Order: sequence, then C-alpha cells, then structure tokens
Amino acid sequence: MKAALFDEIKNISLIDKEVPSVGSEEVLLKVLQTGICGSEIHAYNGTHPFREPPSILGHEVVGVVYKLGSNVNGLNEGDMVSVEPQYGCFECQYCKKGDYHLCNNKTILGTPKWEGAFAEYIAVPASTIYRLSQDIPYKIGVLAEPLAVGIHAVKIAGIEKGDKVAILGSGPIGLLTAVAVHHAGAERIVITDTLKHNLEAGKALGVSDTVDITECSITDYVKEHLGSVDKVFLTVGFESIVDDAFEIISKKGKIISIAIFEGKTEVDLNKVFMSEIQILGSSMYIKEDFQEAINIISQQKYPLEVLTKHTFKLDEINEAMEVAATKKDNAIKVLIDFS
Repeated sequence: MKAALFDEIKNISLIDKEVPSVGSEEVLLKVLQTGICGSEIHAYNGTHPFREPPSILGHEVVGVVYKLGSNVNGLNEGDMVSVEPQYGCFECQYCKKGDYHLCNNKTILGTPKWEGAFAEYIAVPASTIYRLSQDIPYKIGVLAEPLAVGIHAVKIAGIEKGDKVAILGSGPIGLLTAVAVHHAGAERIVITDTLKHNLEAGKALGVSDTVDITECSITDYVKEHLGSVDKVFLTVGFESIVDDAFEIISKKGKIISIAIFEGKTEVDLNKVFMSEIQILGSSMYIKEDFQEAINIISQQKYPLEVLTKHTFKLDEINEAMEVAATKKDNAIKVLIDFS
C-alpha cells in the first residue's frame, strides 16, 4: 500500500508498506479521506510537542471497514466509519476515572506507536470506531474529530442558553467550536480572525458577530457591542489573545484554552482573583463528545462543506501541507482523498 512518511521537518515522502495485519480485537479500514489538522502542521513545521519524524501522520479519518478481527462484533465489512484517534492504558488513575484522554501513556493515531491515516489502510481497535450514515459525504464525516474537540471544550465551559461567547481564532477548530457553541444555545457568538474567508465561513455556520482584527480590535468591538462576554475560547496559540481574553471577559467568566502555544504565556493572577475568573484547559475529548459530534453531523443542520473545499491526492501531500499551513487560496480545512 501507499503511505506518506513524515521523515523530516518540512518533508513527507511517499513510500510503499505492507498492509497492516489485524489483531483479534481490531479492524482494518480502507481510508477514504483524511483531514490535515493544525497539530500536523505544527509537526510539519517542527513545533509540535510530541508529533515528530519519522512517523505516518493523519488522525481525522473516514474509512470503510475492509476486514474484521476474529473477536469483533457489531460491525460489518463495508460500513463507513470514523475513528476516535486515541485510547488509554486502562490502568492509570485517569483511565479508571473515565478521563482516558488525559492518560500519560495513551496511544494516539498518527504517531510511531500507532501509524496514522496518511495511508491507504490503517488498523484500529474496534472500540475506537463510530459508524457514519452512508448519506454523509466523506469530506463532512472527516470533521467528526475536530468537532469533538469543540464539543468537549463547550462542556468544560458550561455554555448556557443566552450566553455571550467570544472565540479568538477562526481556523477549523475555532469554527467547529463555534458550531458546538451555537448548538449549545449561546445567544451571541463573536469570532475573530485576519482572514475574511474564515469569518465568512463563521457567518454561514451561525456566528452572530465577526471581527477582522486587522480593522478593529476585539476589545474595542466587545466593549462597544456586547459590554463583555461570559466565555472566551482561545483557539490559536498567540500570547496576545490571552491579554485580549482578560480584557473582554466578564466577572465570574470562563476562559478556555484549546490551542497549542509554542512558548510560555504570562497571566495576571490579580485579575483572576479580583474578578473570580476561571481559566480552564480543554484537551481532546471523550467518547460521549465524539458520539455527539457524529450526531450533529448526521443532523446536517450546519453547512459544514464551507470548511472543506480543498482536496488533494496522497502524492500531493507536501503541497497539501503547505496550503494548510499558509491558508493559500482561502483554504480552511485541507483534505487528502483516497476514494
């Protein structure tokens, strides 16, 4: 089979590999489509904390069940599925409490320990598989994983009907967090970006307010139009947005960080205690979040296709990575197509 090996920073090479063998509790998937995640862009650029060469990346995936392990029940060859790209050690304190996403020894798709979906076939534990409706386009189904990130963050934030929410950064995670926030019932959702096509996509997905920060600061906009916001999501790793978050958050508000920051950031803890602000982290998701993402996608309520207009073949993966990293040609979510 063909696979794309991330062999050095800024380079991925097409290689031939044996089709993976399948254990008794595993399933072999024929990959149909794989999304390029921001974490893979960080890896490609050499700034990710653990995704390093040599490895086969790719963890946002839609595939079709090609072969079943001998002990696998409840699935059939030909089923279209998505994959939750993580599983815990099952033994640590976090796994035992159901917080396997925080397991220090968890296994993550797209790492040397579990080769990823920039390949024609992948072997996955049956427990990580979620069925997709056959009427869901591949390029929409592949969004289940990043949408689950937003859903988990929204649950941590405790979004309530009528909330005013700011999402700082409108890349794929920011926009899918906006979908999750809208689905949870927020009244006003303001998003920021420097790219107009990202902001236009946000409008299509139900966002009420967009701010091009090359033209207007988020702090000025919020103070003029909303006063303050109840929750702020940090979805890009720039230190400046931390300061912005503290300027626009209401007393007793919540700041939720989803982004990967490449360096340390300063936080004014006096503001935290004086206004009873909560600073929260949100890391990946758990099964309930992933299933909710599948459910939202199945409802086909949101025009998620506005995110997935750029598709490449596997032998074009270096070009695809550059487009994803630079947002060339108004790209938002870049996909690798195997169908």
